[in-house]
Amino acid sequence: MSTHTAIATTALKVVKAIQVPTSDPKGDEILIKVEYAAFIAFDTYQSDQGFYVQDYPQTLGINAAGTVSKVGDEISDLKAGDRVVAFTYGASPQKGAQEYALVSRTATAKVPDNVSLTSAVTIPDNFVTAYWTLTSSIGFSLPHVFPATTPPAESDAPILIYGSGATVGQYLIQLLALSGYKNVITTASKKHHDYLRSLGATHTFDYNAPDLQTLITEAASGNVKYAVDCITAEGSLAQIAKVVGKGSRVAYLLPVKQGNKVTGAADAEMFSEIPAANNPFAEGVETVVTRTFEYQQNETLRQKLMPEILPGLLASGDLKPNRVRLFDTGSFEERVKAGLDVLRNNQVSGEKVVVKVP
Repeated sequence: MSTHTAIATTALKVVKAIQVPTSDPKGDEILIKVEYAAFIAFDTYQSDQGFYVQDYPQTLGINAAGTVSKVGDEISDLKAGDRVVAFTYGASPQKGAQEYALVSRTATAKVPDNVSLTSAVTIPDNFVTAYWTLTSSIGFSLPHVFPATTPPAESDAPILIYGSGATVGQYLIQLLALSGYKNVITTASKKHHDYLRSLGATHTFDYNAPDLQTLITEAASGNVKYAVDCITAEGSLAQIAKVVGKGSRVAYLLPVKQGNKVTGAADAEMFSEIPAANNPFAEGVETVVTRTFEYQQNETLRQKLMPEILPGLLASGDLKPNRVRLFDTGSFEERVKAGLDVLRNNQVSGEKVVVKVP
């Protein structure tokens, strides 16, 4: 069997290049010749803390973009040479940080000619997370074709996206705006405000503002009805708790972290739900955890979200990819390690870490 190079965590706090088997696709599988891989804080949780690592070695990389090398016998709408991007969230053979990734058709989108692969690779994980959060956790009914032709039932409801400078926050804003929601309240560093308004944010506030609670409640004309925490740290949850009340619903993205940043201190604990002893929310506030990796349990989204909805948004130009922080110098292993370093040190803001492969 032929082999190829992958970048994996092989033990706690060890990341290196290894050789792994190159498998032929079967059924609805696609073998992608990867040209770019994207990384997020979750990759550092795996490499540094063994978070959700079942066995070593564990290949890294949350998204992959490249060209189709081969397809399984159940696939008729893609062929060798097609440009594609995939949400590579599964086991090691499916991960993005390798020369060839074996992925399901349902996790793959064809990339139109008007979108570069470096831009496309920034999209899948956060796009899926945003869509799944708004539909499954918040309970909205989003369209499958954008922009929406009729306004949603709660188009004027105040919706807070906390930490919207984060890459997932940018897709939450866009999907809400394209769906017809008109009161999207966001918090982010001031440097992101103009860009977030261009994506569809109605109000943009600096999360360091001393009167943040007042600013948000004034924009919401009272308590915020719906909120999404893109940071999910003790500090961000505490801030959201100040502006929601009985009947509000708060969605939060895993993991829950100690501190106030996306990547906490090396010894900071992480949790799969808000610890009861540290729950800042008053009685009557519903909190819902978003488990993105479960989205394919919804058969409609499994068949449509990546294969149909995303390509449509890209072809129309209605969905704007994240800005790119590209690592393309040095060896493959060196590029990945450099990308992981900026993530673990919270040196990324409003952009996606992308590594050239190999």
